[in-house]
Amino acid sequence: MPTLTKSIRTLLIVLNFFLGLTAIGGGIQLLIGFYVPPVDLLMGSPFDSYIIPGLALGFIVGGSAIFAAILLIRRNHFAPLASASAGLIIMVFEFVEMLVIGYSEGPQGFMQLLYFGLGVVIVAVSLSQWFISLRSLDMNAAT
Repeated sequence: MPTLTKSIRTLLIVLNFFLGLTAIGGGIQLLIGFYVPPVDLLMGSPFDSYIIPGLALGFIVGGSAIFAAILLIRRNHFAPLASASAGLIIMVFEFVEMLVIGYSEGPQGFMQLLYFGLGVVIVAVSLSQWFISLRSLDMNAAT
């Protein structure tokens, strides 16, 4: 069981750092206007530019994932919860993005699905780590 727990923890660290770093990079990209979708896609939405989505992507999505990775490295008791939260946050971000600008064919649509799927994987793996840690606590309490 310790090998499985270590493998899951390592996988979560990698996934959260990947999500965090790419979300921060994507947020910066939206803020500086480098390779962004056309602004006319935002018509009818609460946004008139990509500034708010860029800040949300960088700080909320990226920050939560980096925070989760740091907690995982430090073996914090709340790391699985933080990691699952980061997964849920990217899923909500991508869902809102699809509602606001729609699903796009090509690279942008692929990225929407990829990051939503990454969120699903992070949540699933985080929950498995949490259940394994609960089971370990129950086994230790029984002995």
